[in-house]
Amino acid sequence: MTATVGAMSLEARPAPVRPVHDRPTLVTYASLATWSWFVYGFGASLALLRDDQGTSAWLGGLHSTALALGGIVGALLTPRLNHRFGRGPVARAAAIGTALSIVVYLWPGMPVGGTLGSILVACFFGNVVMVVVNSFIAAHQGAASPPAFTESMGLAALMGLLAPLGVGLAASTVLGWRAGLFVTVIAFVLVEIWRGRNLLVYGGPGEVRTRKDGGSLPPRTWWALVAGMTYIGAEFCLSLWGVDLLRERAGLGPAAAAAGLSTILGGLFVGRVFGIRLAERFPVERLLRVSILIGLVAFMVAWLATSPVTILIALFITGIGLSLVWPLSISRIIRASGDNPDRASALALAFTTAAIGLAPFVLGALAESIGVHLAFLIVPVLLVVTFVLVVVKPVPDSE
Repeated sequence: MTATVGAMSLEARPAPVRPVHDRPTLVTYASLATWSWFVYGFGASLALLRDDQGTSAWLGGLHSTALALGGIVGALLTPRLNHRFGRGPVARAAAIGTALSIVVYLWPGMPVGGTLGSILVACFFGNVVMVVVNSFIAAHQGAASPPAFTESMGLAALMGLLAPLGVGLAASTVLGWRAGLFVTVIAFVLVEIWRGRNLLVYGGPGEVRTRKDGGSLPPRTWWALVAGMTYIGAEFCLSLWGVDLLRERAGLGPAAAAAGLSTILGGLFVGRVFGIRLAERFPVERLLRVSILIGLVAFMVAWLATSPVTILIALFITGIGLSLVWPLSISRIIRASGDNPDRASALALAFTTAAIGLAPFVLGALAESIGVHLAFLIVPVLLVVTFVLVVVKPVPDSE
């Protein structure tokens, strides 16, 4: 079976490599979906939190900074925790820590210092959960990791669509917006009940290789990390500033532009749902290159267009094209690390969390001087850098 996109061809693997959907895998997927609900709902809640606390935009924005700082530290410490205590116990402790921190964040009347501290701790534990999720999928699924990551991140994209709606719906009821995020606390409790007592199936103490045991990571791991970082920077520029692009370029009002942003998230979700079979059948490196190119071309159509309909359609196709880039990127980062999935997962989250904090900030700074539309050229620049790194520093599928 051969598929051709432009001048690039994809040669299918001899047979599909499909993930195993056993209980540990499904519990892991559920953990990721639960944390994703909070992350996407958190963004929707910031304006509502500012209204409750009566704070300025810049002070409210510090919550995103706290989220990033806590996430980076949590990600980097997780491999040592996994080595000492085992992935299962670490995942359970992190889920409990995340849930308790979210309760503090949502406590009515909590001052700014309390919400800043609680969100930092929540993301510390939340990224611990994420590292366990990614490293377990890689170790447990083996050759089926690319489609398994596509499945799990398809659920995360679905949470990106549903969580803001949940927060908005809760805000319109007597329960208030906090109820939309409290869903996360309930979900973490249910996931840990489902996980059960057999925690060692996720990896016991001493099974995770540390830097002392595994030595330095191969150089190609660092190239793969940078490629993943530049891609995530582009994706979050789209998701965090896409509303402003739609308002300036397409002339949409605030509500219509906010709704229009769902075209990108919807494209990511649809692309991952249908991309699972592609990830099962085609080599990761070639599929990754084609995905980046499709997303790049579609975005340039959106950037050049002035018709709202054309822009929205092009952004939807952009989401579809880019939908496989991050699942395949995390798969290749871990594959490039050899037998160090926990360290690779930790670094991937640390690098990408930094990108989430940096790239949209740069775009915003550029927008102040040259306008949102021109500032958005940072997106194709980041995608081109990602593509070049993938081509120049490939990670063979057999790694």
